[in-house]
Amino acid sequence: MALRHALILCAASTLAAIAGAYVALTLYPLRPAAWLTEYFFRTQDSFWLIATAALLVACTFLRFPTVFSAALPRVPTRLVAFGLAALAFLCGAIGSSLVFDGLHLSRDEILAEFDAVVLRTGQLIAPVEPEWRPFSQALAPRFMLPIADQMGFASQYLPGNALLRAFVGLWADSSLTSPILLAIAVLAAYSVARRLWPDRRDVAIIAPLLIATSPQALVTAMTSYAMTAHLALNLLWLALFLRNDKAGHAGAILIGALACGLHQVVFHPLFVAPFILRLWWEKRRVLALVYSVSYALICLFWMRYFQIALELQGMASDSARGAGLLDFISRAVEQILTGERNGFAIMLMNILRFVSWQNPLLLPLALLAYGQIRQGSGIARELAAGVALTLYAMTIVMTYQGHGWGYRYLHGLIGNLALLAAYGWISVTAQASAVQTAACRSTVAVSSLFAALLLFPAHAKQAHDFAAPYARASAAIARAPTDVVILDESDMIFSEDLVRNDPFLRDRPIVLELTPIEENDLVGLCQKHSVSLFDASQGRRYGIRPDPGRQGVAEEDLRAKLQAAEERRVKLRAAMARASCGAPLSITP
Repeated sequence: MALRHALILCAASTLAAIAGAYVALTLYPLRPAAWLTEYFFRTQDSFWLIATAALLVACTFLRFPTVFSAALPRVPTRLVAFGLAALAFLCGAIGSSLVFDGLHLSRDEILAEFDAVVLRTGQLIAPVEPEWRPFSQALAPRFMLPIADQMGFASQYLPGNALLRAFVGLWADSSLTSPILLAIAVLAAYSVARRLWPDRRDVAIIAPLLIATSPQALVTAMTSYAMTAHLALNLLWLALFLRNDKAGHAGAILIGALACGLHQVVFHPLFVAPFILRLWWEKRRVLALVYSVSYALICLFWMRYFQIALELQGMASDSARGAGLLDFISRAVEQILTGERNGFAIMLMNILRFVSWQNPLLLPLALLAYGQIRQGSGIARELAAGVALTLYAMTIVMTYQGHGWGYRYLHGLIGNLALLAAYGWISVTAQASAVQTAACRSTVAVSSLFAALLLFPAHAKQAHDFAAPYARASAAIARAPTDVVILDESDMIFSEDLVRNDPFLRDRPIVLELTPIEENDLVGLCQKHSVSLFDASQGRRYGIRPDPGRQGVAEEDLRAKLQAAEERRVKLRAAMARASCGAPLSITP
């Protein structure tokens, strides 16, 4: 049977890829700056990849009870879809506090909420008071738009995700944004499936089921990453596009305008491009031209967004270095030319991480869509092309993802793979007997239970354990009795992410990263404000790990940068000592 062959092939490929990754790491060790990819592979993914392969083998040779095949046809598929959406929403809503303690862990997540706070005030850029402008880089150390004279705060990310969070935040807790978007993604997948296969009720539920039981989708919905929005908007776009009427195409273009501006321009157009190319191939020239021109204008707008925002805020549009269209293009070209050392090994571990964080049956079923992809049935070829384009682009431009629960650069295309899996389900069941179909349904049920009851809790705990030290440290800093807390990031990994400030600097304490501060400004700060210090000795008590870049042999340029930064911090700590400033923050782990 085709499903059995696919299960065996995926299990064998997974085990071979694991072995290949370990060989690659042995022969070509990753640079210290990319240590997190290897750490996640060794500590979070390897075991569960082997367990997933074992499950696929078990599904091949074991006979499972077929009670599911009798029960499923009696349940309305719409009710099942809404039930899956509700469960996905609840997992995301509860998990944001239960798993992550309400913490925005990475700088990407911090800035999503940072920008949302700014947008809720009706502004695009938060103005910085003159007193704090010399400390601008220390107040917000990474991924910030460099504005001349430090007149304002704005992240380098496009505002679409923050806009969604700001809107939800007007009515409820903004942490509900991603859970709402995941529920929308599940329902949109069901809508697409019903439109594609109106006579196959069983097929209509495959895609939403695979999304709702994806640990990556569930855990990421507990965060403020833009990736859940990409997943939801891509599927909404597809549902509107498939209506194939004026209202549907107009709605798809409007959704596309928001999706391109969620955080980076590149992701949504890679999803859309195969569908627009198909319009040209089918000689639907007017519609193809409308989409092509619309997306060209949308992308141009978002690439000029920061200049427009500065002008609306009354600042010179050229005051933000690196904000223009040419700067955007030059950064992309630079990334392509410089590449990533050990890119193949990193991408292999990225893909394995993606596999580990999905329903185990997602890829075997998607693999069985090969026939439909080759024949160009329905939209199978376009769905597969979107995945292939994204993988190719990320391999060329940005192999290292940093933080991520699963492989987040493929997150927006989980819907593509789930719909391809639905195509694969049709291929499996088209000529199957009633007994064989019942066995296939049982396999889907067992795989989904494995994902929901084993993979999801295990990965959620891994995410919690990784984030917990930063949640505890961040809470301690927020309780500091001083006006200012200075963070000495020496030998603490990702410690700069503990620098979290209100965009308008209304809250106390204000947190500053030590390294960018000028000595004279530091002395003046100590004279005006009460100051405490958070350093590696305190970070260790909360479980924050040492910086791996200092533990191994780093590239010469990295060693030089680390040494220069450390020498600078030594001088600044000495200046603080002379000013009797910056007593260690009193903490209670």
